[in-house]
Amino acid sequence: MSEKWDTRFLGLAAHTSGWSKDPSSQVGAVITEGNRIVSLGYNGFAAGVKDTQERLNDRNCKLNLTIHAEENAMIFANQDLSNCTVYVTHPPCPRCASKLIQEQIKRIVYINPSEDFLSRWADDLKLSHEMYHEAEIDITSYELDDVNVDKASITVSPGGFFKTILSRFVNAKPKT
Repeated sequence: MSEKWDTRFLGLAAHTSGWSKDPSSQVGAVITEGNRIVSLGYNGFAAGVKDTQERLNDRNCKLNLTIHAEENAMIFANQDLSNCTVYVTHPPCPRCASKLIQEQIKRIVYINPSEDFLSRWADDLKLSHEMYHEAEIDITSYELDDVNVDKASITVSPGGFFKTILSRFVNAKPKT
């Protein structure tokens, strides 16, 4: 896969992450087969489970109720995922790494974590990488600054519909 497609799918994963209601960690995932999108996922509670502010702000409760973005994408794919690629906004935790390996995902692409993220999760990420190595999974990671629209060859016409809609999303005031 080219850097152009990696950038496009990481951008889609980042967009999808915004659908999560988690106030502290919004994660998005995209599963592809070649250039074809197989599934999308974001972190959140199971369908029908109330995502109240009380639950979302209670760390232990939230961690127990949350389905990770990678897990949601695998569940909604509803097909064989061998030889697919998963694009994730954050490096997968060991729980998700083991499931991705079991699904025979061939490649994992993510944005390198911040120092703050590493200060909390470095040991977990090390374990994930050990599993990838043992299972011979290809890993590609990008620095955040290396993920940009120019490399994705995305054309946005001035005044076009996409630019109009995107500007409304970007300029929207957050709900309080």
